[in-house]
Amino acid sequence: MKKKSIGIAILVIAVIAVMIILNLNKNSDSTASSGVISRNAVAVKATTIETGSISSYVAAPGQVREVNKAQVFFDTPLRVLNVLVEKNDLVQEGDRLVELDITPLSDELEKLKIQKEIQSITLKKLESGQSLLSLETSLASARNSYNRAEENYNTALDEYNKQLKLFESGVISETQLKQYDQAVKDTKSVLDNAIITLDSAEKTYNSSVSSHDLDIQAQIKNIELMSKQIAEIEKKLSKIKNLEKAPITGYVTEIYLTEGGYTVTGQPVFTIVDGQNLEISATVDEYNSREISPGQKVRITGDALGENVELSGEVISVAPVATRLQSGSSINTVIEIIIAPKEGFDILKPGLNVDCDIITDEKSGIPVAEFNIFLDDKDRNQYVMVINEEDMTVSQRYVTLGIYSDMLVEIVDGLKPGDMVVVDPQPSLKNGDRVKVVE
Repeated sequence: MKKKSIGIAILVIAVIAVMIILNLNKNSDSTASSGVISRNAVAVKATTIETGSISSYVAAPGQVREVNKAQVFFDTPLRVLNVLVEKNDLVQEGDRLVELDITPLSDELEKLKIQKEIQSITLKKLESGQSLLSLETSLASARNSYNRAEENYNTALDEYNKQLKLFESGVISETQLKQYDQAVKDTKSVLDNAIITLDSAEKTYNSSVSSHDLDIQAQIKNIELMSKQIAEIEKKLSKIKNLEKAPITGYVTEIYLTEGGYTVTGQPVFTIVDGQNLEISATVDEYNSREISPGQKVRITGDALGENVELSGEVISVAPVATRLQSGSSINTVIEIIIAPKEGFDILKPGLNVDCDIITDEKSGIPVAEFNIFLDDKDRNQYVMVINEEDMTVSQRYVTLGIYSDMLVEIVDGLKPGDMVVVDPQPSLKNGDRVKVVE
């Protein structure tokens, strides 16, 4: 019984020993096989295709400028009493900028108003007809004298005719008749004088009436002229008061006045720039202009804005004509693009140079890759080396590319998310080559 147990134990030990030997041989073979694969594989870097967003753009250098700028002019030389603002001050629309001496205009206005009042009183007097009253009295008196003289003459003539009949009948003597004849002659003389006096009085009156009407018309015209002069001065004073105030909200960039001096006709006295209403004038070359249209988004950067500062904007207009610009010894044909910034008004200032990237196309949720996975064949067709993760071999695959950005390109066809491809593949890498991925 004891011998039998010992035999079984020896047999178990022998089986275990055989299994250990076989396992060691297997591991040795596997290690040898792995060493062969490792020695034949090409070390490569790899990346996996992922989905992402991409945008293409056209670069356009630009300069910030103000949209709204106002200059204040005065058309009347006026003495400056007080300049109420300083250069670079922020003013609100309606704020008073300067105090001017308007005394000469005010005095002239007051003088004209007094003259107009005097002329109005004179007109009322003329219209009342007081200056014609004495002439009317003289005319009435001359008319009454004429009427009396005519009546006396007619009476004397009638009496003479009666006495003439009596003389012819022998009732009265010739001496008596001559008395009546003399009476006719005397009354006739008085009548002739009365006619002359009446005619003169009528002419004088009629002439005076005509002159009086002309005086009234002239007086009315004088008053109208003074009213016009008064209105012009009042308008000028109102304009001056308005020009003393800021026409827009903005920064005072220029002041051309000194206290005690005078405004100069035709020259600006203030320049005010609206710092919150800005635009960018940018240019693109003629070859890229067909890609630009109003409404496109814009990325705005520049050294003057600060490092890592990026502002957003929008194309608002594209010039309908091209411009030829001299650049050194060459001439470039460019198109002006007007861009409206949407932010950054605290750092954007008129005159700053900026770089504008006009977004011409945007896509998201699409397969994208960096440029370092592509090779070109002799016909300049792009292909990549795709890694088969099961046997770690590579295969050549042609791709169709879409829009480009600085770092990425859209993959339209040939690859899908999850595909592993070789980074910076060597042209010597061929279909079926084994590879090993290294960091």
